[in-house]
Amino acid sequence: SRYYSEQYEYAFGMECKAIKRVREKMGLNNVTIMIPFCRTVEELKKVYQVMKKYGLQRGKDGLQVYLMAELPSNIIMAEEFAQHIDGFSIGSNDLTQLILGVDRDSAILGGLGYFDERDEAVSKAIEIIIKAAKRNNITVSICGQAPSVFPEFTEFLINNGIDSISVNPDVVISTRKLVASVEQKIILSKLNSVFQDHINDK
Repeated sequence: SRYYSEQYEYAFGMECKAIKRVREKMGLNNVTIMIPFCRTVEELKKVYQVMKKYGLQRGKDGLQVYLMAELPSNIIMAEEFAQHIDGFSIGSNDLTQLILGVDRDSAILGGLGYFDERDEAVSKAIEIIIKAAKRNNITVSICGQAPSVFPEFTEFLINNGIDSISVNPDVVISTRKLVASVEQKIILSKLNSVFQDHINDK
């Protein structure tokens, strides 16, 4: 909301100019914009208006814009948001906090196990956002803490069709091995299903 507020718009404008310079003058045209904590589609449109004012426009010269999916409203309105973006990036930390109403920095609630990105409500929300992305042919990734900590969470993401996963540097190798292993299982399962259907047809 600060991006289009009178108090902050000029500062956001400088950020837009910096991105424009990086893309157009430095040649790094693979730089993608990600909009965080966007509550409504109308708010997203307001941000786009300010970006255009400072020389950035989604789709122009291949500029892509991702939405940080970290609010319950992003999940509920996933289909509507998907019409105006090039991808979702799931912010599982904030999403967990806001779905469960738990401050992740609370020693008391955290100690009781209430902050857990593997919670069923959070998992269902992630499934919804991935499915919405697939239906609308846009990319979907995740940049939370959970994939770096819980291998079973990474497996859940892959099984649901996530496009990319961000992890801490110390677990990159182990996560890549896990991803390869899970993807191999998925492929073998599909081949087995096709083979079984072929036998049944005969």
